[in-house]
Amino acid sequence: MSIHLHITKENMQQDEEPVLHSIPCKIHADDAANVETYFKPYIQNTEGDNLKSSFRGHPLEGKKIPVPKGYMGVTFFEYKKPETDDAERNIYATGRFSEFTYWNYDKVPTKNDPFISALDWIDIAEAKQKKKNKYHYYTNKEISQNLVVISTSGLCDK
Repeated sequence: MSIHLHITKENMQQDEEPVLHSIPCKIHADDAANVETYFKPYIQNTEGDNLKSSFRGHPLEGKKIPVPKGYMGVTFFEYKKPETDDAERNIYATGRFSEFTYWNYDKVPTKNDPFISALDWIDIAEAKQKKKNKYHYYTNKEISQNLVVISTSGLCDK
């Protein structure tokens, strides 16, 4: 199976960034969500830069997470789902972002959360690469280790 990422200059130069939320749940639907009406108005600021809300009656604690310096977040969408696991996939970039809101059930997000700590690996990978000599050719495996995929969003180098 191969995956083709389609990224165009037009998709990366939008006027307004999307507002992204990473919520700890699985929704068995692929429809538009009316976030502006049913979620956004109920987000409250708490101590520091923490946020508080709820989703379907479950309390959520959140925090805005910036994309690491020198990177940009990219949102992707797959218009046609593959019929088999071996089929080629085409995923299209729909925009870019510089921050997103990360939510936990009933606890404030910290660097100990697996998702947030994964972003620290970008700095570790960069430090490791700086130690390689200037004649080292990077393999696809080494390059792909610097890409963190977030659900239908990903972080990629500028």
